Amino acid sequence: MPTFDDSYPAIEPALLQRYGRPALAIDPSLDAFGAAVAVILGRTFEAKKVAKGIDALAEAGLLEAGAWVESDPLEIVDVLKGAGVSATVKVVGPIRRLAGWLMSRQENSPDPLRDESLATSVLREELYGLSGIGPATADAILLWAGHRPVYPVDRPSYRILVRHGWLDPTAEYDEARSVLERAGREDVGALTDLAGWFEQLGRDYCKASVAKCARCPLQPFLPEGGPLEPDAF
Repeated sequence: MPTFDDSYPAIEPALLQRYGRPALAIDPSLDAFGAAVAVILGRTFEAKKVAKGIDALAEAGLLEAGAWVESDPLEIVDVLKGAGVSATVKVVGPIRRLAGWLMSRQENSPDPLRDESLATSVLREELYGLSGIGPATADAILLWAGHRPVYPVDRPSYRILVRHGWLDPTAEYDEARSVLERAGREDVGALTDLAGWFEQLGRDYCKASVAKCARCPLQPFLPEGGPLEPDAF
């Protein structure tokens, strides 16, 4: 059967016709650190709450890496709670560690996440090394905060690839990421669109409990016999 790469020239217009261009997951006016904060908060809270949290942090002067390093975590938690974002020290911990990493990196580069002289692979490994930041979160930071052509593979993306036979269910994270990045031509705009479309597909059709394929725009791309189902997602 065709690979995801082979099918993508037809998949892209099908998704565009159904959904249009997806809304940007992160406010493009934010600098790299602000965008990274939004990414990490977005792993726990819905978009509206993240936006309120970001506004509150900015008003309190806490949307800079240096301010996070110097502040008491409980102060940051209180600011977020005042905006209706019930964060805990455990939630803000990874952001403080990211802030510390950025501060150390800024000794040689003012904006390391967006510094084209720094290899994406190097930054990825360093972000992976921060406690509380897993592969998908690190890649989301690189994509939305660093504007780098990477794909943060979430569970809906994995389900879509596996159910269509584009990925073996035993594949490791980096293999799934490679499949998606090749199809997205390693282009930041194409990858942000694809991530937004797959997130929507996961909510609307490709659910963990059931695959609602009948009206899904990717139904024509299913293997003969219907969606493939691994033991668990």
